[in-house]
Parts: sequence; C-alpha cells; structure tokens
Amino acid sequence: MRSLRRFVVPAVLLATLGMACTGDDGSEVTSTGSQSASTGPTDAVPTEFTLGKFRYQNAGLQVDLQLEANTGTMDVDNGSGFELGKPDVYVLDGLSGERIDGRVLDSQPVADGAQASFQVQFPPAVTPKSLGLVILLFGSDNYGAFAPA
Repeated sequence: MRSLRRFVVPAVLLATLGMACTGDDGSEVTSTGSQSASTGPTDAVPTEFTLGKFRYQNAGLQVDLQLEANTGTMDVDNGSGFELGKPDVYVLDGLSGERIDGRVLDSQPVADGAQASFQVQFPPAVTPKSLGLVILLFGSDNYGAFAPA
C-alpha cells in the first residue's frame, strides 16, 4: 500500500500542475456572440470632378482653388487656430513630373478666423488638363496636395 501511495500521490500532483501550466481545466470555451449575415458588396458610385477645381481641407483650414487656363482664384477660410504665413502654390506636371511654381498675387498672411481671396498665376504651359498635383504652401510650410473638387 505504501508503494502505491508513493506512485499515486506524485502522479496526481504532476497531473494537477500540468493542467495549471497549460490552463487546461478540461472545460470548453464557447462563444455567445452572434454572427450577422453578410449584406454583400455595395454598389460603386461614380466620382465626378470638375476640371480646374481643387480643395484642401484639414484641421479647420479650407482652401479652394479654381483655375481657368493658367490663372485662377484661391479662397482661404482659416479656422485652424493660428495665423498662416503668405500662401503659395506649385504644381507637378502630369506628364513630366516637373515642378512648376505658381505666383499668388498680393499674397498676405491669413489671420486665424479670417477669410481671404487671392489671384493665382502659372506659366502658360500650365492648364487644368496638364496638372498632375497641386501643392499648397503657407510661408515656408508645405501643407500638402489639393484634392480634385
């Protein structure tokens, strides 16, 4: 009997420790969550853009740019919480990737909460059809690309 106890007690102890280490207590985990049926893909809606119209919108700042040929208007609505430096723009040509600087006429800083409108000019080679990317700057800060509107 004593020899049986020497074998059974360590075996039970070893089995108990083995379950504790693996977390296996013999019970099964079941999910009570429900699965919803798939509704399937949604229909794609065609996106329309107006040639020569662009918008930059981020963190309270909205800038609309409208180009006709190589000239246009840039409207700034500054709700960013701080004054912006003088606006500027450049484009990347859609074919060559070349940077072409624009000119913002009578460029002035834009106070927080203010709205301003500026005239913009590009060299004659720039047209709404040739644009690859339009980049917005305020002072020396590059704000990034406009999106087609």
